[in-house]
This record gives sequence, structure tokens and C-alpha cells, in this order.
Amino acid sequence: MEGVYVAVQGAELPPSMVDAEAGDAPLLGDFTAEWVEFNCNPTGDAQWSEKGRTVVAMYGVSKRWSDYSLHLPTGSDVAKHWKTHFPKATYPLVHLSNWCCGLNLFWLCSVCLRCFRRCKLAWFPPAVLDIGQGIKLVQS
Repeated sequence: MEGVYVAVQGAELPPSMVDAEAGDAPLLGDFTAEWVEFNCNPTGDAQWSEKGRTVVAMYGVSKRWSDYSLHLPTGSDVAKHWKTHFPKATYPLVHLSNWCCGLNLFWLCSVCLRCFRRCKLAWFPPAVLDIGQGIKLVQS
């Protein structure tokens, strides 16, 4: 499968941290509520790395996650937009810009950077991973 990227947020209940007799066991949805608050409120006080948490956050991403980016408009998307909003005399500018962008003169640099990002994410996963769509994945 090419071009499929998956990110999953989850939580783990460490058995050593839960005391059923004390009644302080986390309830179903406690982690989800805290995670949603963390993503919706930038000034939230969630400390995912604090010791002694009863619910430990973790995330998983697909192998090529570092290659993920939001969809950018294609050359034909730009041309359609240009034709509907700008005069016909300016069409050669669109063709020139599409041609220049298609050259991709720095392809070797982009390959090296992509490889570096893959290694960095695999070897040193961040505690908070911002996936770029207003959602942050967390890991304790």
C-alpha cells in the first residue's frame, strides 16, 4: 500500500499503579476526556510525563509517517482556479509556474531530508507529536 498513513492514540493501564481496593482506579473515558482537553485547550495543565499516572498515554504511527503532508494543489488545480478568477491574458504565467515547479532541481536534497526525518522519528519519537490537523498525539 502506497500513500496510506495511520496514527493511533491509545492508553495503557499499568497493573502496578491501580489499587482496586482504594477505589482510585480510572474509569472508562478518563483518558479520552483528558486527551481531548489537552488538544482543545492550549493552556491545559495535562502533564503526560509525570510519574505515578494511573493511565499511561502512548501512540503509534505507520512506518513512513514522516513522509505525511497535507494535500497540496496540483498544477491542474491551480490552472482551474486561475481560469475562473483571473483574466485570460495572465494564463501564460500559470503555465510558466507549473513548468518551473515541475523541474524539481533539488530532488537529491529532498530525498536526504526525507531519510533523515524517517530516522529521527523512528529513533527519537517526540513526547508530543503534532500531526498538523489540530490534533496532537501524546506519549508518557
